[in-house]
Formats: sequence, structure tokens, C-alpha cells
Amino acid sequence: FIVSLGLGGSGCAPYLYSPVDTDEGEGQTWSAPENTWPVGSPPVGLVPEGFEVGEVVPDFLLVDQFANQVSLWQFYGKLIALDVSTMWCSPCQELASHAQETFETYRDDGFIHVTLLPQDLGSDTPTVEELNQWVDGFGLEVPVLADTDGRYSNPLVPDNVYPALLLINRDMTVRDVILPATD
Repeated sequence: FIVSLGLGGSGCAPYLYSPVDTDEGEGQTWSAPENTWPVGSPPVGLVPEGFEVGEVVPDFLLVDQFANQVSLWQFYGKLIALDVSTMWCSPCQELASHAQETFETYRDDGFIHVTLLPQDLGSDTPTVEELNQWVDGFGLEVPVLADTDGRYSNPLVPDNVYPALLLINRDMTVRDVILPATD
């Protein structure tokens, strides 16, 4: 499944989409979506701030490889590696080839790896079938989500380089942003 595009450099350049509305969700009560992933409960009054180190990361509600909605905040209490990749990007594919091993190594410490895919091989939004191709191709047992309009991935790739890795603390604050990400 891995596609070698022979791209130079350490990252890939994406298409750009509209910016994220950072006020979305403020003042609303959070509720867990129905899916089989772990569910923590963020505290009442948790307010999204942004994607900079120390800020509370905004929540999202996106579709996973099982066609279920997944919320980032449902992983409250876990250490999260949010991997923003595209299916056409060879450095993204290299990162994905290590994702399951990393998850298995740190799972008992409360770690989860979440992949956010805004683009398929043709630079379109990935379908559930394509999400499953990514999962099967890399042997993943972690959430792989389609970012249907780039609203969450675009703020994480300000230098227009994939992949990006956002490390999120148990309290949903950003610990580190790694651009471009590597294994």
C-alpha cells in the first residue's frame, strides 16, 4: 500500500483549505459520541484555546475507519499523539509504519495514537474505504479519521508541510508540536 513518490525534503506540501473557526463549541456541554474507542470525560467548562504549546486543543467530531464519529476530547486523561498526515505523502507513510509499534509500546502508560487524514492519494477527502486501506496497509489498531474539509488539519500544518505531530497532555493541553514529524 505504501506509495513511493520520490519527494525531496522531509515533508510534503498540501493543498490549503478554509481556516478553522476557533470559537466552535464554546459554551456547549460535551458528550461522548458512540464508538468503541476509549472514553474519558473532560471537565465541565474546558474551553478550546488553540494549537500552541500550553493551550487546550480544540475538540473535533470526525468519522473513523468504522464510519463512527470520534471526538478528540473523548481521549481526555490519555497521552495523545495526533498525527496529521496525507495518504499521498511518503514521509507520512513512513510515520504510519511505526504508529502501531509506538502505540503498543506505550499503551499501558495511557497513550493513544490518532491519525488525522485530510487527503487521499488524489488529494480528495478520504472515504471510509480508504481509511480502512490505510489501517490495513499499516496494521493499525488505532483511530484513523477523515478530516473532511481540513478545518482541523490546516492549523496544524502552518508551514504547509506534512506530516505534523501534535503531542497532547492528559488535560488536553498541547505539550509539543513537531513539524515535520518523523518516526
